[in-house]
Amino acid sequence: MKKERACILVVLIAGIGDLVLASKSLRALRNGFPEANIHLLTSSAAFPIAKNYTYIDKVWAFPIRELRKSSYKILQVLRLIKQLRKYRFSTIINLYRVTSVWGALKMGLLFLLLKGKKKVGHGYKGFGLFLSDKADEHIFQGRHFADAMEEIAQLAGGIPDSNGIEVFWGKGAEEKCRQLFSNTGRSEKIILGVNPGGDRMSRRWNPDYYATVANRLKKRFHAKIVLLGGPSEDKIAPQIQGKIDGEVLNLAGQLTLNELVYVISQCDLLLTNDSGPMHIAAALKIPLVAIFGPESPVLFGPHTSEDLYRIVFKEVDCRPCTKRKCSEPKCLDLVTPQEVFEKCVEIIESRGLGMRRKNRKPSK
Repeated sequence: MKKERACILVVLIAGIGDLVLASKSLRALRNGFPEANIHLLTSSAAFPIAKNYTYIDKVWAFPIRELRKSSYKILQVLRLIKQLRKYRFSTIINLYRVTSVWGALKMGLLFLLLKGKKKVGHGYKGFGLFLSDKADEHIFQGRHFADAMEEIAQLAGGIPDSNGIEVFWGKGAEEKCRQLFSNTGRSEKIILGVNPGGDRMSRRWNPDYYATVANRLKKRFHAKIVLLGGPSEDKIAPQIQGKIDGEVLNLAGQLTLNELVYVISQCDLLLTNDSGPMHIAAALKIPLVAIFGPESPVLFGPHTSEDLYRIVFKEVDCRPCTKRKCSEPKCLDLVTPQEVFEKCVEIIESRGLGMRRKNRKPSK
């Protein structure tokens, strides 16, 4: 009689950048369980690119943002849990950190409803009692988030490799977006992606500062400026565009997530806030300059070779913090356009980015 495949559920109800950082943990689990049926429960925001990881058999979308806006979405969540229970998971793994008693209780309830035999995750101040295999409470402190998640994957039986984080764009993204770069003039020596947005307002640098830096880089390096972002950047992107001399390609709010990944892969340099696109660039090994505000670069910095990025941030007495909005963001206001411009020049010249590199091969 044929033995039934083990069924594993990985829980990562978090942002796009968190999914990219978790990619090496997901791959470690596939290395450790080559024959298992591995499912991933992630946020609806990250779902479009989560489906591109070939080492995951099935991806489920948890409507976390929608649930915050409308309590009626709880019915959708209950239907989702009912579907998941049919798989009778032998192991359930929460890769994400738990930072509050309320968060621990919610995760405990989810694990209870899903009825996994083996439950692996991060304990919080004794509230990890529902876990059968508990990672150290301080596992996420003083180290990179991607490495901490990988250790949780190891605790569950995953086998890490040395390939780092990765991300892929889906079918159709390249065909649709390739033409955007086909008419890049010969005088435009580099493609500069500018990402002024981010999931949290507290992580966003001043849009006028972005315009200043982009304008100077455009003039000095004959750069093609490509503005990136989601629908929430539909106001600040035109504001930045209007303050840059000459032609600017404004793609903010016009790309799917898969298309965004492809467009970033075609940039020679990405200028960005601490955000999902920053981690996408790092995974694609695209040089980048990142402006950090309230969060720690030690925990959430680009997880790539050190010669591929520069970080600009200010040590202030109130950071790190987890505020979504801040009326006095000193950590960002103190970062000047001159500092960021100098970091961009430094990485452009050190990487020899004056000559346009060849387009990347199609992703999976």
